[in-house]
Amino acid sequence: MAYFQSLPQLVDMRGELASKGNYSKRTKKVTHRVWHHSLTKKKLGGSNAVSFADYHVNTLGWPRVGYTFIIEPKSIIQTSKGPRARIVYANDIDRRTYHVGNSNQFSLGICVAGDYRYDTMDDATIASIADLHASLVKDNIGKYDTSHNEMPGYSWKACCEYDYRKLVDWKGSTRPVEPTSIPDTYIIQEGDTFWSIAHKDGAGGVTVDDLIKSNPGVDPTELKIGQKIIFGKISTPKPVSKPQSSSINQSGNSNIKAFQTWLNTNYRTDLVVDGVNGPKTKTAAIKALQTESNKQFNSKLVVDGKWGPKTQSAIHTVRKGATGNITRIIQGMLYCLGYDPKGFDGEFGNGSYEAVRDLQDDKHLNIDGLVGKATWSKMF
Repeated sequence: MAYFQSLPQLVDMRGELASKGNYSKRTKKVTHRVWHHSLTKKKLGGSNAVSFADYHVNTLGWPRVGYTFIIEPKSIIQTSKGPRARIVYANDIDRRTYHVGNSNQFSLGICVAGDYRYDTMDDATIASIADLHASLVKDNIGKYDTSHNEMPGYSWKACCEYDYRKLVDWKGSTRPVEPTSIPDTYIIQEGDTFWSIAHKDGAGGVTVDDLIKSNPGVDPTELKIGQKIIFGKISTPKPVSKPQSSSINQSGNSNIKAFQTWLNTNYRTDLVVDGVNGPKTKTAAIKALQTESNKQFNSKLVVDGKWGPKTQSAIHTVRKGATGNITRIIQGMLYCLGYDPKGFDGEFGNGSYEAVRDLQDDKHLNIDGLVGKATWSKMF
């Protein structure tokens, strides 16, 4: 008997959960133990293996539940070592379950029930994670531990949101990576459906309905591996006043004029509104950024219009989906530098995202569409 099967909190439910057939056998040895969370609040009635199996089988159309193990914080078992969250053994180790697309063959799925964007990990659950991990290591099942969003093609997934490396007594030095921005397009992987991609509450705000509307002519029940879909959020455009010209190679550029006028109105920068990118416009933009950082993040910066280490360290990373004055400063600076964010509306949408990526490409930065410290520095 395997070590994990002797865990007192483990319950074997391989033949008891909803199913419509079975998964095929693996053709590769398990090398990765992949940690997930369910995005369902851990104390709710449906946050358990039975409900997950029902959803995976009857909504997603999978043969069985997508994980090999499910840890249930709401089901506590008293053991000789203290209270433990129940561990449900849901699929045979040698079965290629659906949970990480094209990496399913060599990846073992472990789901900790809960939405750890909001839930707090309790001691009984932490203990079960550690117990299961230690047993799998003894059984030589897997070599590496990773999260869902660290597997190929899923960098945008907000999963898992708990620090699994700390909980499994990680020996390396690399921290779990944060999810990247929602992509504009996505390549379908094994087991993917519109429902699994968006999940119940909409991944990054993108719902199943958004995916259906963004992909007319695509049958969501007949997706094929390798198929490209549009990963977009459908929304009613807001009436905004957008600059019309995207060229900065002439005096009097209207986009830069709009930025200069906005800086004068909101930050009393007394710029000459001439539509020309120059040192005074850059200084005014830095003053605006310092002011907003002080207002929004209590940064306590000196508003002097100078770009230095203190300002750089105080400025937060801005990503797709952000709104507000800091996003307007990004859009204005993009226009000043010759990139077209497709608007000066304070909304970090696709246009701003692509313009940031173009800037990063030209400046030999990591092309991720995030305005972090390196990208801010290149702007100023």
